[in-house]
Order: sequence, then C-alpha cells, then structure tokens
Amino acid sequence: MMSQASKREMIREIRPRYTLGTRADKRRILEELVATTGYHRKYAIYLLNHPRPPAAPVRRPRAPKDDGRVLAALELVWRAANCICGKRLAPVLGEYVAVLERHGELVVDRETRARLVGLSAATVDRLLRRVRQQGRPHGRTTTKPGTLLKHSIPIRTFAQWDEQTPGFLV
Repeated sequence: MMSQASKREMIREIRPRYTLGTRADKRRILEELVATTGYHRKYAIYLLNHPRPPAAPVRRPRAPKDDGRVLAALELVWRAANCICGKRLAPVLGEYVAVLERHGELVVDRETRARLVGLSAATVDRLLRRVRQQGRPHGRTTTKPGTLLKHSIPIRTFAQWDEQTPGFLV
C-alpha cells in the first residue's frame, strides 16, 4: 500500500509524460498508474488532467508592534476630538497631540508620539474598533415610539377641513 504523499509525487512525475503522450502512451501510463495506486480509472484520468492548485499560504496574525501606549494615547486624542472617524482624525492627529501635550492632558514619550502621529486613517479605525463597539447596543433598536409628534400631525378625516386658511394645499 502506497502512502498519499508518494501517490501525489508519482502523479506529479507522470503528468507531463501523460499530457504530451500519444493515445497509446496515455493508455499504457494510465494502466500502470491504476495498477500501482489502486485508484479507479476515471479518478486517475481526472488527477492526471487536473493538477492540484497550490496550497494557500498559512496566514498567522502579527504580533502587535506597540505595548498599548499608542492605543491609550490614541483613545484619549479620539475622545478629545469628539469621537470622529479615522479618515478625519489622521490628518489632524499631530495638531491634536501638540495641543493636548501643551495643556498637560497627554504625556507621551518621543517614540510613542512619533508612532501616534504617523498612523494612517485605516490604522486609526482598526485600533479604535474595540473602543467604538464597547458602548454600542446590539440587536434591536432602543428607540421608543413617541406620542408627542403624533398629536401635532393633522390627519384628513371625513369632516371638512378649513380650506380657506393660508398654506392649505390639495
């Protein structure tokens, strides 16, 4: 009994000869492959005519570049900027950091400041994603229907309306 790895290696070696061979060559190669591997004839034909796609690379998450100081400083600046989106915050991040440092609201070292000021809009949004989702309710809306507006909206009934008042439209 052959292992799967050796069967795959064998098919990989035979495939170029099979695709370039004549009809008689293909029949002989196919009979050898079926006898060696124990595959069904149709499955062996499929394997020889359809090479396996290359395996997708394994994507491992990257380790965070900072120790949380950038995120803490970014959150403070974001809240001071009234929770604006990353696309609007990123261009003015340097000015906000300078003003907050001048007033003593933000104290960061030079390296953290350089990283903070150099963040792109997409990175700002990605770093603030958790903070944004913490205060947001899930599922159904929390808005309740009100009755104050309902009473002030006129609804046409069968009774006559006063059509002579200014602003009446038909």
